[in-house]
Amino acid sequence: MKISLLAAIVLLLPATPLLASDFNGNAKSGKALYSVCASCHGDKAEGSASIQAPRLAGQFEWYLVSQLKNFKSGTRGTAEGDLNGAVMKPMADTLADDQAVEDVVAYIMTLKAKKYKFKKSR
Repeated sequence: MKISLLAAIVLLLPATPLLASDFNGNAKSGKALYSVCASCHGDKAEGSASIQAPRLAGQFEWYLVSQLKNFKSGTRGTAEGDLNGAVMKPMADTLADDQAVEDVVAYIMTLKAKKYKFKKSR
């Protein structure tokens, strides 16, 4: 099970990772685009455990760009039973092009990640 999960994660990684020098996002433009994201991921990209929306603040820009592109292309969010992905795909589709993807990620990169306090289950 763990090996198949790891294999699935590796398959979702981009063939050529986005390098910092390849990243040309505009945070100012991305701020307006992020309003769609904020409804689930929070104003500060802190995420929401109650709706299984992960924290985006503090994530690598190459990972966010590649995953948004995966949603837009249908690589993610179209598998049967992937309810969270099915919700995310139309949200990613609101980003008009690769520049919009990089802009929204550039804005997310300006947000500070908060540390979570681990709560033990009873």
